[in-house]
Amino acid sequence: MSWKVALLLGTVMVVAVCVARFLQDTETGTATWDAARASGFAGYLLLWLSTVTGIALHMRFRPLQFSLTRSLELHRITSALALSFVVAHVLALLLDPVVQFNVIDGIVPFTSDYRSIQVGMGTIAQWLLVLVLSSTALAGVIPYSWWRQLHYLGFPCYVLSLLHGFTAGSDSTQVVGALLYAVTAASVAFLLVLRVVGRGWAEASEPVLPQPRGL
Repeated sequence: MSWKVALLLGTVMVVAVCVARFLQDTETGTATWDAARASGFAGYLLLWLSTVTGIALHMRFRPLQFSLTRSLELHRITSALALSFVVAHVLALLLDPVVQFNVIDGIVPFTSDYRSIQVGMGTIAQWLLVLVLSSTALAGVIPYSWWRQLHYLGFPCYVLSLLHGFTAGSDSTQVVGALLYAVTAASVAFLLVLRVVGRGWAEASEPVLPQPRGL
């Protein structure tokens, strides 16, 4: 289900970005730039929520009495939606008439003329997200140990997206943007500390292995 929702939303956003580019003035229009900023921010927040819910699942913590199924679906759909917004983010940058951003910059790390290291971290993060989601889609046909190791890439994916947004994003210089990055990063760090310190608090149970069916 999460894949279908993400695919539908991703398609809608791609069409919207293309329409915005067609309608905006090539010299004064900012629709594609605004779309790039908004989708980048939304993609980061969804990735943060996916990371938080993933750690909560591991700790057997379910707020608001969420069932395991609902908690797992929330984790899945936030991850898939994050990728949809990342696609819209990259496309908006490619179509923006002012930003000098090409296809190679969007898929190959550290090739951009603008803040190559900071943008490159975002490029690596997007590929890590693709790899993690692909491993989940193949969870029913690959060994659990493989899926587990690939799933751990979600942590460097989040860290790189945080660094990318904070160092390359134009909104990170604003108080609200900087505060948002600080609060979300602190929450992930706090949960990671709880996860490490709290090992053994919850009784061991069978690992929750995502199945490709119903994604």
